[in-house]
Amino acid sequence: MLLNHRNVTANEMLHLALNSREIHLIQRLRGMKKSYQGHEIQYQKMKNKDVLSWDEMIGHNKGITNDTKRFLMDVLAQPWAPKGGKVIELGCGTAPILRWLCKKKFEGLGVDVSKTAIKMAREQSKGFDIRFKRADVCNLSAEKSRTFDLAVDGHCLHCITQPEDRKRFLKNTFRLLKEGGLFIVMTMCAPVDRKMFSNLFQEQKLIDRIIYAPYDRATEYEGSRTFEGRDYIPTRYVGHCKSILTELRRARFHPRLIRYSHPVAQVPFSNLAVGALARKSFVKHPAS
Repeated sequence: MLLNHRNVTANEMLHLALNSREIHLIQRLRGMKKSYQGHEIQYQKMKNKDVLSWDEMIGHNKGITNDTKRFLMDVLAQPWAPKGGKVIELGCGTAPILRWLCKKKFEGLGVDVSKTAIKMAREQSKGFDIRFKRADVCNLSAEKSRTFDLAVDGHCLHCITQPEDRKRFLKNTFRLLKEGGLFIVMTMCAPVDRKMFSNLFQEQKLIDRIIYAPYDRATEYEGSRTFEGRDYIPTRYVGHCKSILTELRRARFHPRLIRYSHPVAQVPFSNLAVGALARKSFVKHPAS
């Protein structure tokens, strides 16, 4: 591969010389942070601006969106869904979804890697039967197995960009759920309207199913890349909806309710919502 005459950074040289698996191994050995740990920076900004939730930050209402609420209501109305019990939200943020669920007879645990998010969640959840824990959602070994009736991915999975981390996330979730427990996944996915993406997010890049955003300290994080002399951090995974369903099935989750939406005005991404049961053995059910 020929290099042009501009200065080539060490990060670029690393990517030119090695494949992606080797790069991530070297970055991990260097003690780099996980890319999703960068959310702490965003939550600090939200707290300073008195923004209550991630949805509010991106222009939605202060609670949960109508689409999220509608899917939660639909999946919990199914005969195979739990009508109460223990729920864990993975990547809870400031916990608007968890508070909504705890109004439906659930007892909640919210987990997030951001200490500021957990602090904000506690402040907003006074009077609710919810406890919070700061932890890495890809490493929840301290929690007992087969504890929860319901696990919720409230838009966390698409923030985990590395394949091995995604496998750990799903494996942890399966371990935490009771046999036949329900896993609700709500995630961005492809297809993506790339023209709309380029117009709306001009500084960001979508490469190999991963969105990269420029950040001056990107090289502190795993998966960082350098493009045209500028460092970028991976922020979102937008795999095809079918490949995400395959990930779930390989982790022994059996989808029972699937809802998919195409890109719409001002939203260049597709969205996938799934209600799946944790089953040790395969039980064939038609997904609706």
